[in-house]
Amino acid sequence: MRNKTAFAVILALFAAAMSLQAQSLKDNEYYQKSLALKAQAEQAFDEGDYDAAADYAAQASENARLSDEYVAKMCAKAEADRAIAAAKERIAWADSVGAEKGYPAECAAAKAGLEAALAAYDKEEYPEARDLARGALAALASVSGATPLPATYVVRLIPARRDCLWRIAEYPFIYNNPLKWPVIYEANKKTFRDPSNPNLIYPGQVLQIPSIKGETRSGAYDPSKTYTPLPKK
Repeated sequence: MRNKTAFAVILALFAAAMSLQAQSLKDNEYYQKSLALKAQAEQAFDEGDYDAAADYAAQASENARLSDEYVAKMCAKAEADRAIAAAKERIAWADSVGAEKGYPAECAAAKAGLEAALAAYDKEEYPEARDLARGALAALASVSGATPLPATYVVRLIPARRDCLWRIAEYPFIYNNPLKWPVIYEANKKTFRDPSNPNLIYPGQVLQIPSIKGETRSGAYDPSKTYTPLPKK
């Protein structure tokens, strides 16, 4: 016959396990079963049936452990739910503002991350799903609602006001400052028909527009888009 000490040790282990339970998730089947088994263990102990008491206590401790695992899983599931919802919302917003045109790599990474997160979620791999969804959200961290300023500009034929580096630099979507024309010249002079002559540009010529204030630039100038002017100062 097992002695009282064995029962007391098992019951102490059960009590330690129960102290880890999240209050809002105590109604799971493992937790309820552990409580029932604990009661049976105490009753058997009071009746002097120490073998049965030890068995019940051991089963109660095991169910308490399973309850801990269930609680951890449900907490991870809730975190995954929130992360996936946030990633979906951010991706939907990015699509609504046409961010894919200006941030193709970021948008592609976000959508791939969300797809992987959903696949992990379906397999009940909740911690991985959570981390993947957070990664998808992080991929769009640098994406803003404003259309990125153009990284290239194609010289246009404008009879009334001919394109020149001075006027191109003055455009709000370029530098909003005509005095910045040398920046364009230095970045492109190797492609000029006469590299020593900054005035010799021609319609159809593609000019690279370097960033001068850390601003995001991507793609070619599109007259159908609305750009936020670069601050003059």
